[in-house]
Amino acid sequence: MPRTEELNRVALNAERDLNSYQAKQGLGKKSDSTVESGVDEMVNQRFSQPTGVKYGPGSAASGSDRLIIPEDEGGTRDDRNRLARAGQFEGIGGPEDKI
Repeated sequence: MPRTEELNRVALNAERDLNSYQAKQGLGKKSDSTVESGVDEMVNQRFSQPTGVKYGPGSAASGSDRLIIPEDEGGTRDDRNRLARAGQFEGIGGPEDKI
């Protein structure tokens, strides 16, 4: 378990990083995915613990039934090792009940 001094130091470094002029103004070279999505995937390397930042096709909620459900959010793989899509989880009255 980290000690209080270590936690305070990590918090101070994170605050200093987030309050920097470069972080506020968005200066510096950015990757293509950062420019397109607006999410800096390098944030995971700035902190010692995982941040849970997601980017890419499955990162945002949408009204699409084609959205892939990741395994860490309850998605399952079929016989062909494909992840389930959102349309397969309709709830009561879904495809399982309509047969």
